[in-house]
Amino acid sequence: MITVALDTSGPVGSVALRRDGCLIGERTLDTHHHHSSLLLPTIDELLRMHELVPRDVELWAVGLGPGSYTGIRVGIAAGKGFALAHGQPLVGAGSMEALLLEHGQADAVAAVVDARREEVYFALTTASKPVVPLQIVALDALAGLVMEPALFVGPEIKRYEPEISRRLGSLARFPQENIYPRATFVGELAERRFAAQRAGDGKVEPIYLRETAFVKVRSET
Repeated sequence: MITVALDTSGPVGSVALRRDGCLIGERTLDTHHHHSSLLLPTIDELLRMHELVPRDVELWAVGLGPGSYTGIRVGIAAGKGFALAHGQPLVGAGSMEALLLEHGQADAVAAVVDARREEVYFALTTASKPVVPLQIVALDALAGLVMEPALFVGPEIKRYEPEISRRLGSLARFPQENIYPRATFVGELAERRFAAQRAGDGKVEPIYLRETAFVKVRSET
């Protein structure tokens, strides 16, 4: 199966081309200012490099965030456009779930994305098993959620490092730079869902818009 996966949920996005469950090509793009103008040419370039055209794609996958409202909508619109034009399935996957899939094979990994209003989207896994499901929390609440050393990743994690370190001390570890969701892991998640449901998603919407569905955890006063 040939899959094209997109993630434009953060300031650095990516497009991935996968064949039979394996990555065969991936491109990053600066989506901070030029997401709409870069995405379609990047998809076209990646397909042509492998002597493919859009009608050869068997599954379109798109990252649903949370993250940049505009960026996520651009990615979804592109995925829907290609899928509708060629009669192909489209499946959405969480961008934070893709981050955890990439980094969560062994130790505890925590994903953090800005949720505004002095809060963050937060999720934690250990050995790829969910420990804390995706929710919106105040930074002060992290001390009650992280009970073991964890690697913190996210598109703005260096910005949050001082505040998280102050609250968690040695329980928090950080990469050398910000970590952005990669489209290939969005594609892997989408392929799993497609195989399980044997169809594309009937409705694809940003996770950002479903904020009220998350459990909101606040620090005690």
